[in-house]
Amino acid sequence: MFLSFYIFSILFATGVCLQCEYCSSSTDSCTGTPHVCRKSENACLILTMETTIGNDKWLATYKGCTALKYCLPSPMSFTFPSQRKRKAAKCCRTPLCNTGTVTLPKLGVIPNGLKCPGCFSEDPRCVPTEILSCNGWEDYCVYYDVSVKHEGKIYNHAIRGCGTKHACMNEPRIFGVPGLYMEMLKSPQCTPAPKMLTKIGK
Repeated sequence: MFLSFYIFSILFATGVCLQCEYCSSSTDSCTGTPHVCRKSENACLILTMETTIGNDKWLATYKGCTALKYCLPSPMSFTFPSQRKRKAAKCCRTPLCNTGTVTLPKLGVIPNGLKCPGCFSEDPRCVPTEILSCNGWEDYCVYYDVSVKHEGKIYNHAIRGCGTKHACMNEPRIFGVPGLYMEMLKSPQCTPAPKMLTKIGK
């Protein structure tokens, strides 16, 4: 073990690029082949996401090379209009350290008494259409203007709802694996969720 660590240390010192497992799937895990990272990619990433709408559930997992600035705070969960989401990620900086899986956070199902405006729209203003009851540890109201780049296509939408602490951001952020899956948050907003919200508003 010590010898392996010593060899890896020499490789990094001489400028050899990092290697990460590279794959994607529509499940909570995937297994791929080693991928040589570009010099600008200094971390390996595992990212697993789940979206639940009614009784339907969608999972996605991505692994690959990324930059530390693209690493996702983890874990996080959300309540949005007609849907729940949760995400978990791991970033690491040693060769092939992104094998294995990450554990999604428990999705709170009991309302915690906090309220947030909710919307889902292609219009970045995302005018609230309902008042949402937050669940579990979701104690912030969040807004994202989102661009998702996946398989060469870009999808845009805006969304408002409840989120946990790690979902709370007030600066633009980019997450994901370049060339595989990228999520760009433009002008995110976060405020503490109030216990009372008697009218729909931002």
